[in-house]
Amino acid sequence: MNKYINYKNIDALFLDLDGTLINSEFAFCNSFINAFKIFDIVVTSEEYKTYELEQNNMLIDIKKKEFSKELNGITKEDILALVYKDYTNRFKEVIIDNEASYSFKLLKELKQIGIKMALVTTCRALYLDILFETYNVRDIFDFIVCRDDVLPSELKPSPTAYYMALNNLNVPIDNCLAIEDSKRGIDAAVGAGIRTIKVNNYTTIKFNDSRAFEEKSANEVFKKILMFKK
Repeated sequence: MNKYINYKNIDALFLDLDGTLINSEFAFCNSFINAFKIFDIVVTSEEYKTYELEQNNMLIDIKKKEFSKELNGITKEDILALVYKDYTNRFKEVIIDNEASYSFKLLKELKQIGIKMALVTTCRALYLDILFETYNVRDIFDFIVCRDDVLPSELKPSPTAYYMALNNLNVPIDNCLAIEDSKRGIDAAVGAGIRTIKVNNYTTIKFNDSRAFEEKSANEVFKKILMFKK
């Protein structure tokens, strides 16, 4: 891997959402905690970090085994429905964070100088609708692929969504850049052959990954592209 990125040559950005453009991790954690409270089951933030983030969506499975009596007849889908019901209200607060607001301001500037952009996210479409209504940014993305657009087996770390975005944007891969915060996101982007930057300003999961470049935040990347392209 090259030791640096020539930002002047970047013509297309492939952007993750959760943990990259918005600080949704803490909100999701609290939504899981509140969902299990309904069944008088305690979930700690450390358990969320270990089983949901580090072990890729295993928290509900772990808790169903641990509390098989209390959760008898309760499906994983039942619990997820409670999580997302709680998260919907929290999401509206998450996206009006100052840093998130600044991100979308910078993305609008990137759009104005001709940078193509794809949103490649495992977020559900209903939350994207809230986001787009809040910031009026649907039109800045040349392509959007979310959880509703792929099969469960095609979610990150599968590179499927990135291949879809690459085919749609039709930009030489040497001129593309992906921004991700999680290992499974990096797996997906790198798996599609896209140079990738790992950001960590929002995540509690700190890790090294030699396959990706590192920046503190997506906004730092946006500012560098604007500086070199203008």
